[in-house]
Amino acid sequence: MSADPVLRLQGLRKSFGGLVAVNDVSFDVMRGEIFGLIGPNGSGKTTTMNLISGAFRPDQGQILLEGQDIAGQPAHLIARRGIARTFQLLRLIEDMSVLENVMVGLAFRPRQPWDATLRRRAAEFLELVGLGGLGGAAVSELTYIDQKRLELARAMALEPKVLLLDEWLAGLNATELHTGIAMIRQIRSLGTTIIMVEHVMSAIHSLCDRCVVMNAGTRIAMGTPAAVLSDPLVVEAYLGEPVHA
Repeated sequence: MSADPVLRLQGLRKSFGGLVAVNDVSFDVMRGEIFGLIGPNGSGKTTTMNLISGAFRPDQGQILLEGQDIAGQPAHLIARRGIARTFQLLRLIEDMSVLENVMVGLAFRPRQPWDATLRRRAAEFLELVGLGGLGGAAVSELTYIDQKRLELARAMALEPKVLLLDEWLAGLNATELHTGIAMIRQIRSLGTTIIMVEHVMSAIHSLCDRCVVMNAGTRIAMGTPAAVLSDPLVVEAYLGEPVHA
């Protein structure tokens, strides 16, 4: 993990009518880090991911990718700059084959020709996530975890500097969870920085170098998983009642 931030959020704010979903949130993510974004439901985690990826435009604040402000840029331009993501709900193209879904991800890269090289590269990303040999299959033929693997392969096809995982481990059984954690480690070993929104605390403990905890749109803690998850303010946010000494 490098000592320089690849991504920096400064004073980020987003409201929807009278609801402030993200309120003056700031943090740095270091190059090569696995960074957790955690908190109770409705705390602003996914809105923050949507701001980073360009799905939403912030009301104020900066999002600096390698020092360049990308806040408010269209999602496709942010993807080309090096930020890819997965979603809480799978967003695969069901009338395309498994291989073609990954080819779509590759096509977003600058100056990528649509030729045999693209098909070969798409097959390599399927191998990376354990779907080698399934390129010709229909999306509907895949199991739930394999559909998640496919969405991950499509995101990785962008060769992102920063990968956003929005509850990618949700809904997996114990065996699948173990596989998923190993896969995230493997992706980090390739040099990819990862920001993950996750409710599976065992995965946060196992994977994350640092975490930010959000509650009601505000950052309430930041540090190692062990430190933040023992913070009284964090415990109170999750349990909904004050913690007494």
